[in-house]
Amino acid sequence: MMDFNFLECLSNADSIASNEQEVRNLLKEKLSVYKDTFQYDGLGSLILTKKSKVPNAKTVMFAAHMDEVGFMVRYISDIGFAYLMPIGGVEDRAKSMQMVRVKTQNGNKIRGLLNVTFNSNHEVDQMYVDFGFNTKQEVLNTGVDVGDMICFDSEYKELTDVDVFAGKALDDRVGCWSLAQAMLDIFDKEVNVNVVAAFTSSEEVGTRGGKLVTNVIKPDIFFAIDVAKNPELDRGYTNTRKLGHGPMLEFFDKTMVPNPRFLQYVTNLAKKNGLQYQKDMFKGGGTDAGLAHLQYEGISSIVIGIPLRYCHDPYSFANKKDLVVAKNLIECIALNIEENSIRKIYKF
Repeated sequence: MMDFNFLECLSNADSIASNEQEVRNLLKEKLSVYKDTFQYDGLGSLILTKKSKVPNAKTVMFAAHMDEVGFMVRYISDIGFAYLMPIGGVEDRAKSMQMVRVKTQNGNKIRGLLNVTFNSNHEVDQMYVDFGFNTKQEVLNTGVDVGDMICFDSEYKELTDVDVFAGKALDDRVGCWSLAQAMLDIFDKEVNVNVVAAFTSSEEVGTRGGKLVTNVIKPDIFFAIDVAKNPELDRGYTNTRKLGHGPMLEFFDKTMVPNPRFLQYVTNLAKKNGLQYQKDMFKGGGTDAGLAHLQYEGISSIVIGIPLRYCHDPYSFANKKDLVVAKNLIECIALNIEENSIRKIYKF
């Protein structure tokens, strides 16, 4: 059963890099059937495993990151404004006249209005939040302090199209949802390999979690379940990230070029099972696969991307159909891949 209420909870949770407690707790509760396998890396990534009964089984890892782009409080001015440090690649257009919320150390959430100043080139210079106060002490009295996490004050919304929805932090809560649902679906099924799900920390500030979880588990192959920004004004042949057309298999990004045999295996499996997908390439950016594939002697890796409109903004759009197909593809790989398939990937 597709639990889209859980998707809403994931989107509404606040979790920037190294502050992923809210999302991690939601995932731990949802995936509690795996609680005896829970592991963590030193940053707080959540790792869980569906063990194979095959002796000395190979290991496949799927990773989706928990963190979102956002801000931290850097200074508090004498007139009661909180000046910010961006955490991750927040779009400049999203830094002006947006409602945000600060999570204080005692867990309270204080709302305010994000605004900016510009330099002589009309580039964003300073970012600040106005809480409606007039003094620094009034801000401090709420519990707001330097280092506190700030996220967009956006709430999940269903749109007119029954399958399209809006929410914050869909990069990468949609990946977390698809991976979590797939792991629940395979819980009572037999697998030929150990299937590991890693919900990683700190992807938005340098894909750090992908490196650490591969060092914890040492998988034989790796999948990053992430997103890619849909160019919303382009509906032609150059847009390979169309909403409702299935997830993307990434053939290139600036941090990784996947093994062609590995790609062929996954595309053949998708076709055989009637799973729609798009062929895509990143001009820039990267995912947890960028560092994961460089660990040890090299770990063959692939990115399965879910298309979003308005990525790294207060709201993104996504299509539930794409999330379900991504979930089905993860499940299909987990249930079908075996040692011989992995050996062929590495046959150079």
